[in-house]
Amino acid sequence: MSDAPGRVLYRGLRSGGLPYAVALAVEGGALAWAGPDAESASWADNADEVVRLPGVLVTPGFVDSHVHLEMTGHAMRGLDLAGSRSRVEALQRLAAHVSRVDDLVVHGHGWDDSDWHDGSLTGPDLDRAADGRAVYLARVDAHSAIVSGALVDRVPSLRDTDGWLGDGRVEREAHHLARAYLETVPDLGDRTASIATALRAAAAAGVVSVHEQAAPHIAPLEDLTRIRTLSAERVVPHVVTYWGEADAFDIAREYGVTGLAGDLNIDGSLGSRTAALHAPYVDDMSSGHLYLDADAVSAHVVACTRAELQAGFHVIGDRASEALIAGLRQARDVLGTDSLRAARHRVEHLEMPTGAHLELLAQLGVTASVQPAFDTAWGGDEGMYAARVGRDRARAMNPFAAMAAIGVPMAFGSDAPVTPFAPWSAIRAATRPRSGGRGLSVPAALHAHTVGGWHAARIDGAGTLDVGAPAHLAFWEVPSDADPLEAALAGEARCVRTTVSGRVAYDAATSSALDS
Repeated sequence: MSDAPGRVLYRGLRSGGLPYAVALAVEGGALAWAGPDAESASWADNADEVVRLPGVLVTPGFVDSHVHLEMTGHAMRGLDLAGSRSRVEALQRLAAHVSRVDDLVVHGHGWDDSDWHDGSLTGPDLDRAADGRAVYLARVDAHSAIVSGALVDRVPSLRDTDGWLGDGRVEREAHHLARAYLETVPDLGDRTASIATALRAAAAAGVVSVHEQAAPHIAPLEDLTRIRTLSAERVVPHVVTYWGEADAFDIAREYGVTGLAGDLNIDGSLGSRTAALHAPYVDDMSSGHLYLDADAVSAHVVACTRAELQAGFHVIGDRASEALIAGLRQARDVLGTDSLRAARHRVEHLEMPTGAHLELLAQLGVTASVQPAFDTAWGGDEGMYAARVGRDRARAMNPFAAMAAIGVPMAFGSDAPVTPFAPWSAIRAATRPRSGGRGLSVPAALHAHTVGGWHAARIDGAGTLDVGAPAHLAFWEVPSDADPLEAALAGEARCVRTTVSGRVAYDAATSSALDS
């Protein structure tokens, strides 16, 4: 990895709201000066490099607070079923993919049957389309999958494991067992290449830092080593690692994770009907599944606080949110408010909290790591959320404006590969919710996707264009005759360069996000 140049001056830039061109000087990996372009001459005289980007919008680089790097890269390199409009189309994509590859297990991701009109996928479907090959196809939310008969033959205990639903559908423990088998299939180079592909895509989207939410049921611990090695060898987005397992303090020390947090699941997902609800799903008789109760939440939060690690949980349904809050109250009674606030614990997703839940999270300084793109994908009166829980409950979901008003710290993420790296789309979703309710202001949304992401990882002083801040920057080509922020929110911004601590992680001219 090349060293950062001594001093780089960026000239001719646009900054949201300013009527004149601006310039930035980067030195030693940090912002050394920022001001009007007309006043940059003295910095140009002593610069090692002057980069002219006339009319280009500069912003702090974005932080994606919830990603799964290997899964994302694997989906990008393999069979991506996102956007399949029917069961038939998904099977056609599968058959075409199978004809081109000789993989030991055909691995796909991203199908979403919530608006299909020809039924969902089954194991026999996969057997026919893949001509008897072993196949694993993860649903878009990654909380359930369909597996072929040939794969079940390799892991016959699937049929006797909790979460085997017949006809090839696996969730919960059966899904974890299927994924554990998959981890034994690809070689080390495949997983490293997938992680590199995901980091490349993040940098190309103006993302300068990602929070890897690893867990035993998602990825092997060796992936954390692969991430560390890539980060040492190449210019990539800064990676904060979490491990979603209770009582794994030896792992935390050995692998240097920031917390035992992330996908430590209190419940599942709405799409797979495994999120824990108080009232049943309207399109199913079940109320989902609660994996951790309040006592388990409290014990984990207390132990992590004492170990100076972040605790965190995956929470979707309202019953799961109640378990989280009850556990946090118990932990507060043991350690006190100040200790919990100092630890900066976090919660992922948090889609169905009540006002009382938010008040306690604000009091304890717990960050809500949320995914606005979920509302774009599944919100609204005709979306998947309404189909699962009814319009009234769906309209109250993802209350970002209420979180901000009460004072809950927020960070934005994609949950890639569930949704893609697309920061401006996330900001648009947070400011213009499909429910028609009150959204965040644009400045608040930008803060959540920059400063808020760094805060969520217990890193202060990053995510701004202030002098002295790390030079984690994104540069965007936007129409010259448009307000730059409005153009970005309208989807008219194209990332042309991303820098991490002043080093170029992506440049559109070379289309390289890893080598520099």
